[in-house]
Amino acid sequence: MKCIQLLFPIVPDQPINDSLHQALKLADQCSSHVTLLTVIEDLAEFKEIYRYSGTTLNILEEATKVYEQALTQQAQLLKSQYANIKFHTKIRIGVPYIEIIKEAKELNATMVAIDSHRADKTVACQRGSNTLNLMRKSEVPIWSISTNATLVQRVVAAIDLTNQDYQNFNHKIIALASDVCSVFGAELILCHAWRLESEGFLRKWNRYEDIDIALLSKSMRDDRMARLQSLLEPYENSAITTNVELLEGETREVLPEYVVNSDIDLVILGSLSREGIAGFLMGNTAESILNQLDCSVVTLKPDSFKSPVLSESE
Repeated sequence: MKCIQLLFPIVPDQPINDSLHQALKLADQCSSHVTLLTVIEDLAEFKEIYRYSGTTLNILEEATKVYEQALTQQAQLLKSQYANIKFHTKIRIGVPYIEIIKEAKELNATMVAIDSHRADKTVACQRGSNTLNLMRKSEVPIWSISTNATLVQRVVAAIDLTNQDYQNFNHKIIALASDVCSVFGAELILCHAWRLESEGFLRKWNRYEDIDIALLSKSMRDDRMARLQSLLEPYENSAITTNVELLEGETREVLPEYVVNSDIDLVILGSLSREGIAGFLMGNTAESILNQLDCSVVTLKPDSFKSPVLSESE
């Protein structure tokens, strides 16, 4: 894997726990640059405080100094553990997900790695709003790291074969998954979920019988399996172990079920909306899947995606 530029948002006073070391181990093996970023939230209340006391600026200045010192100490500690990483620190003021997206763009970051699980959620695997906003609006891949600190041994790359226009996007997903598997020595599993959505129409309007549906389903299943396997042809001489899984059923149901039952450590998922406001949605299916997964997840966008955050700031 080529040298990566990793952006590592750190909430003020957040410790670097075991799960976050997953990303640092990858960065160390790639002799990468890692920027530790803390965003100080510019609270609306500050404006009200300023009206009465004029001290808002002093508050932000003092907070910046304290967090700069804390980040520098964290970077020095981490440097003693990861000799191959070049560490940098940065403080920004504003809305966290917006400042993270802007910093990632300025750094030309390869990936943003974030510990996004929240203990106060009703379901343990639910990501916080900051992470979901990043996944929806970031041009840079977002690595939402699991609280489970186990090694990355099995990686699923979720592939969409329903539209030929997604072919280049599928190759992008697989290339990233292959790089990650190479670093961790993990198994790569290409996973595609499908079902014969038009079965009801075929039965009602074309008078298809059970045997007709079965034969058609087999032909479509065989074709999709062949297309999945063809996506792996560029990696046949790779040292990584590769497999394909063709799941039958509703994607938002069968994919999370497979991931949980198969002890998958990392899912790489394309976040692409077919409907709605361009740049604001990651797709209902992808978002539904995310909230069912407790493992680490990387979401990425096609090259054509333009972040609305960056568009607004230009």
